[in-house]
Amino acid sequence: MQAPAFALKQGIAPDRALALAAFAADEVTRSTIEQAADLHWPGSKVLDGGLAAATEYLAQGETPDLLIVDLGTSQDPFTDLMTLADSCDPKTDVIALGTINDLHLYKQFVNAGVADYLVKPFSADELESALLAASLRESADAPTEQAAANLADVTLVIGTRGGVGASLIAANGAWIMAEERDKHVALVDLDVQFGTSALALDLVPAGGLLEALQNPSRVDKLFMASAMVPRTDHLSVLAAEEELSRDTTFQPEALDRLLEEMRPNFDAVWIDMPRAMVRHLSHAFSGVKSILLVSDLSLAGMRDAVRLRAYCQDAAPRAEIKLVLNRVTRTKTDGLTVGQFEKGTESSVDFQVPEDEKTTATSAATGKSLSQVAKRAKITASVRTIANSLLAEPAADRKLSFLNLGNITNLARKSKAKAA
Repeated sequence: MQAPAFALKQGIAPDRALALAAFAADEVTRSTIEQAADLHWPGSKVLDGGLAAATEYLAQGETPDLLIVDLGTSQDPFTDLMTLADSCDPKTDVIALGTINDLHLYKQFVNAGVADYLVKPFSADELESALLAASLRESADAPTEQAAANLADVTLVIGTRGGVGASLIAANGAWIMAEERDKHVALVDLDVQFGTSALALDLVPAGGLLEALQNPSRVDKLFMASAMVPRTDHLSVLAAEEELSRDTTFQPEALDRLLEEMRPNFDAVWIDMPRAMVRHLSHAFSGVKSILLVSDLSLAGMRDAVRLRAYCQDAAPRAEIKLVLNRVTRTKTDGLTVGQFEKGTESSVDFQVPEDEKTTATSAATGKSLSQVAKRAKITASVRTIANSLLAEPAADRKLSFLNLGNITNLARKSKAKAA
């Protein structure tokens, strides 16, 4: 029988000075934790109630540096740990305890950034070793210049006008970088009402994007893990399909907070940004490495390519701005020629993506990427060239913290499957 939830002893209240807090689901586990903690963590608090108690406790105050959570006899401990999403500080190192002895489960926990997973029953020595290892992780957390340089490259994809295919470039460029180049990639669609990035990849948004933008103080690794939807082992999508009646305004600073949480945990972040948002988010351009301006061969597209390019040059002077022409045909149309477009914009076109109605229609109808539908098609090759041009040197190994975003795919996939 599980211990009563949140059975706090002696009126203990959450305290940031607390180095270690543990929540046991049974008396035997509680006794073992106390033995392990007595030597190095004399001020530790070992409480009853397991995961439910830990969630309630953390919701009342800041998180300790080290957290032990007993998941009891849960048959789905990995998903159940998600209940800490709204309350656990991302800086906390977590040790999970459970009854399922499975190597795959252990790897899931480790890949998600959990410091360790111990199978019950375990000895006090085993737990002490795990705690000491987690403490070393804590001491190694100080930011360094190397860590600052080890951030995901951010690419903005902006259409010069609606319907030019910017979302197609963003979704498929992110896919190719993730699946063909083996990078951990995040795709963010900032059109929270009419975005198509998730739809193009046959995904249903989790619904957390707008909340993250409107409540940036809540953005942490656990929140992001619940909001992002995995498409593959390397590609996760953050998108929304909000009701048209809902207020979707948010503070521009929220995108800064979002990127701050995402960049240390991915190799690349692709942002599909509606052009109407550009002026509101100019200050967030400071961390952007590349901007793809996508246009068709229309007079309006040419005009707005000039305007957007000038604006982006001022807002992001360090970013590399590249002009992408989509739906380019060999035959003469009612639109402009590439030469006329370049003359009108007074700049060279960096990439040309050919018109391919059959492949794009099949991709849209099936929810599959261009690479999956027609890997050798010219349109796929063109997008591949764009994606490959954005790749820097391979990122160095990143320290995993609890539910590290760059490794949340298994967590999010399992959580969504359970909910379905």
